[in-house]
Amino acid sequence: MDLTLFKAEVRKAWSRPIFELAVVLAGLFSLNSVGTLFEIIPIVRFESTVNSIITDALVLNMKTQMLPLAIICAILVSLSFARDFEQGLMQTLLSLPMSRSSLFIVKFLAVVVPLTFLSWGLTVFFISLNFYHSATTLLVVIQQTAWALPLTFLALTFYGGLATMISLALKKTIPSALPTMLTVFFIWFITTLTPGSIGGLADYIVFTPFKAPLVTLGRVLGVRYPPGALENSLPAWGFLALTVFYALMFLVPTYLYFIRRFEVRE
Repeated sequence: MDLTLFKAEVRKAWSRPIFELAVVLAGLFSLNSVGTLFEIIPIVRFESTVNSIITDALVLNMKTQMLPLAIICAILVSLSFARDFEQGLMQTLLSLPMSRSSLFIVKFLAVVVPLTFLSWGLTVFFISLNFYHSATTLLVVIQQTAWALPLTFLALTFYGGLATMISLALKKTIPSALPTMLTVFFIWFITTLTPGSIGGLADYIVFTPFKAPLVTLGRVLGVRYPPGALENSLPAWGFLALTVFYALMFLVPTYLYFIRRFEVRE
């Protein structure tokens, strides 16, 4: 991977005011998802209780962050590919002495990686701000939130792959961004449906692309789900495998198309 091109793509994708808007939007969602410990706890139960509360706060924080992160990721990836094609920059990039594979990876990671670390940084900040007690508590926060890094990356890879596929198909900035945003909203909307509206199908929402990474994080951290719930139907590695499948579902075919068949003058 060309680090010089990667830095250039990061600067282009995250130029002002995009970075500031992403920080504010993700920060507001994070702030609203983290509560404060008010109950009086015996000292012998303090550590276990705080650990449990931090775990719940982390899963809730990732859940509330996911919609704005997915929208930001989808828009920026759409702009990264479709705008370069529309402005004629893609032809110049393809003529550079580097492989198409490296170009694809650079453009994709320039959006997904910074957004993943932005989400993780805000999560650590707000959870530590609310539950800081000692250096030990801070270490627990960092250890538990570390699990959110790969899972957030995999979740954003799904939306980034979807955005890339639509961008390479339409090759227009606005026509690529709008259907991508609508698709993200639809995927999120599915998770809001209840048994009162769709009956027993609501139980299977845990297997959707939006919910699977959250359930994976919960299972890894030991969140207790109701007995008989479908969250308990698979082990943690089963939900992790499902999350990886979703991450690669659009990314792999789009990658193969870009390196083998994609042409600027189609």
